[in-house]
Amino acid sequence: MNIVDSLRRGEYLVYLVVLFITSLLLMFSMYLAFYRIYDLILALQQPEILATAIYNALSDVFLVIVFVELIDTFITYIEQKRIVVYKIIDVALVALARELFIYLAPVNKEFSFEKALAIIIATLVIGVIEYLQRRIIPTERRRR
Repeated sequence: MNIVDSLRRGEYLVYLVVLFITSLLLMFSMYLAFYRIYDLILALQQPEILATAIYNALSDVFLVIVFVELIDTFITYIEQKRIVVYKIIDVALVALARELFIYLAPVNKEFSFEKALAIIIATLVIGVIEYLQRRIIPTERRRR
């Protein structure tokens, strides 16, 4: 057995461990999402905290989506034995959208213009990368 095969097996083992940990985090985030929805139902009787409950519930739903996308990325890597860049970009976009959504929420008491601007710029940069990735890469594949 050569060293490359050993390293490849070790790499797959690490990815399986990371996939397991990510699955656990997905379960915890689903628990949080359901818990926040329960809080949202209770908040229907208290209009002063309803907006906060809605933002918290949506934040946790976004977190579930991030973990689902991460798991999909790991599974794709294990199946195809290559990194699919657009899936990683999708995860980054969803995570940044979640952060932007939470941070720009009217219920956020710790708002800072500089941090909001940084999140917006990061989202725009990742969005441009996503656009270029989807537009340029398929064109290059057609030329081959």
